[in-house]
Amino acid sequence: MNSPSSIDSLTPRELEILRFAASRLGDKEIAQELNLSPRTVQNHLHRAYEKLGVSNRIQAARLLSDHYSGESIAMSPPLPIKADRGVSEAPVGLLEDGKAPGGALYQRYIALNEWRRPRKMGGSVLWLILLWALAWLMIAVVGASLINPVLEMIHSLA
Repeated sequence: MNSPSSIDSLTPRELEILRFAASRLGDKEIAQELNLSPRTVQNHLHRAYEKLGVSNRIQAARLLSDHYSGESIAMSPPLPIKADRGVSEAPVGLLEDGKAPGGALYQRYIALNEWRRPRKMGGSVLWLILLWALAWLMIAVVGASLINPVLEMIHSLA
C-alpha cells in the first residue's frame, strides 16, 4: 500500500501534520502551531497512518522522504529539551491589534510566577504528612493502652 497513490490520497491537512511530525514535533506542539486541539492532530495522524499503511511517525516520515526525494532521508535530530523553562517563557508575538495573546486571564496566570507550578512532594509538605501520620499513630497507641483500665473499671462497677 506504500505507493505514490497512497500519498496522493492524503488530505492537505494530513500532509501538513505529517510534515510537522517528521520534524519531531509532538502532538501538543503541532496543535499549538496549527491552532488545533491535540486530539484533532492525533486523529489526522491516525487517518494518515492508515492511508499510508504505516504505524508510527518515523515510518511515515521515511515514506514521505522517499516519495519526495527518491531516497531515504533521516529525520531531523531531536530538539534539545530545556527543563528550566516554563510554559509562558516561549517567545510570544503580538496579535494584529497589538495585544498579547490570551487576554486578561492569561496575563493573570503569567503573573502567578512560581505559584502556577504544582507543589513538589518534599520539604514542608512531606514533613506535615509524616507528623500527621505520627499523631494518629500516637492517638491509636494511647487509645489501645487505655482499653484495659476502662474495661476493668466497667467490670468492677457491674
